[in-house]
Amino acid sequence: MSTSTPPKLQHVAIETEDGIAIVKYNRPKAGNALNTPTLKDILAGLQWAEQDPNTRIIITTGEGKFYTAGLDLLDPVNQGPDSTISDEFVDVLSQIHKTLINTNKLTIAAVNGPAPGWGTSSLGLHDLVYSTPDAIFFTPFVQWGLCAEGCSSHTFKSIMGRQKASALILAGQRMTPQELDSAGLITKIMGKEEFMESVLDVARGAVKLPPKSLLLNKELMMRGTREELLRVNEVELGVLREQTRGKESKDAIRGFAEAQARKKAQSKAKL
Repeated sequence: MSTSTPPKLQHVAIETEDGIAIVKYNRPKAGNALNTPTLKDILAGLQWAEQDPNTRIIITTGEGKFYTAGLDLLDPVNQGPDSTISDEFVDVLSQIHKTLINTNKLTIAAVNGPAPGWGTSSLGLHDLVYSTPDAIFFTPFVQWGLCAEGCSSHTFKSIMGRQKASALILAGQRMTPQELDSAGLITKIMGKEEFMESVLDVARGAVKLPPKSLLLNKELMMRGTREELLRVNEVELGVLREQTRGKESKDAIRGFAEAQARKKAQSKAKL
C-alpha cells in the first residue's frame, strides 16, 4: 500500500511510524495556544492522516510543556470585525471536529501537559485519552462569556454524568487527571518521563490488530453516536457565533486583556 508524504506545516509537526501518525501541536512558546493559522494546520494534519491509506492510528499531542493552552484570546487574528472570535476560526474548528467524528481510524489524545479550554473539551471526540500525572483540565467557557464546544455539552454528560459535566462546563472547576480518570474521560494516567513512549506502545499494539476488525468495531461503536455528535457540533458552534458578538464575551476578554497589560507593565517596572 502506497503512502503519501506528510505536509510541512508551520504550527503542527507530523511524525509517522508504521501505520501511526502523530499530529503534534507546535507553538511551544505560546503554550500551543490556538489561533486561526494553528487551527488550519491542525486540520491539514488530521485530514492528511485521515486520507493516508497507510495510517491506521492518529495521535494528537503537544510540543513542550502544554498539550494546548486553548484559544489565544489576545491574538487579533482570531477576532472578527464585530466578534471576539472570527467566523473563519469557528469554521475551521468545526471542520476539525467533523474530521475527528467521521474518521474510522483509531484516535488517541496524548495529553502531555495542561489542557485548558479546547484541550479539555475536545477529549471526548477521541477513542482513547492518556494523560501525564501533572496535567490540568478546565473549560472556562462561562468565564469568557462563551459556550461549550468540541461537542463537550454532549460527550461530558454521556461519559461522566451531568454533575461532573456541570462542574467543568458551568462552574469552570479545574480537575486533575486522577479525577477525570475516575470519571471516565481519561483512559489511563501514564508516567511523565516515558509518557509518549508509553502511548506509542499502546498504538503499536493496536496497529498489529486485524485492520478490518478494528474498522468494523469502531463503526459499530459509533453507530448512532456519529450523527448525534455532528448535530451537537452544529448547535454548539451556532451558539458560539452568537456569544462572540455579545457584550458578555467582549467585556470578559477586554478585562482579560487589560489585566494582562497591567501585569506586563508591572513586570517591566521591576526591571
